[in-house]
Amino acid sequence: MKRIVCIIAVVLMIVSVVYAQKEMAITAKDLAELKGTWEGVLTFGVFEAGGSAAKLEILNDTVPVRARLTIAQIPNQIASGVGLMGGQNVFESQDGTITTQGTIMFTGKQPKNFFEVSRTGEKKLRAVYWFKMLKGDAILTKK
Repeated sequence: MKRIVCIIAVVLMIVSVVYAQKEMAITAKDLAELKGTWEGVLTFGVFEAGGSAAKLEILNDTVPVRARLTIAQIPNQIASGVGLMGGQNVFESQDGTITTQGTIMFTGKQPKNFFEVSRTGEKKLRAVYWFKMLKGDAILTKK
């Protein structure tokens, strides 16, 4: 009996974690409420180089979505590896599209760069990116 109760408890914990992390699909109708400033922390991926404060500004409410990403502090060792200057960096994009998976995808000038935004709550976004061999993510909250 105790074993069954333990199994049920574990299953319920797993279900609650999966439900909490569920992403909400973004549609063109959602862009008006996504427009604005989102702030949080952006990580520098598998290099365990930490993270930095980041601000994502969604500038319009139509496709193509325009956005500005400001990263407060890119460490010099990371920046030099991807051809950037250390410190604050600002990136702008005019090409955000809504994907069939319900995310907003921004692609860079180089074909393999991307910054993808998904919605994880009413005032929360999750982003994943790939930039010149650097992979990371961000959790952002609406301000």
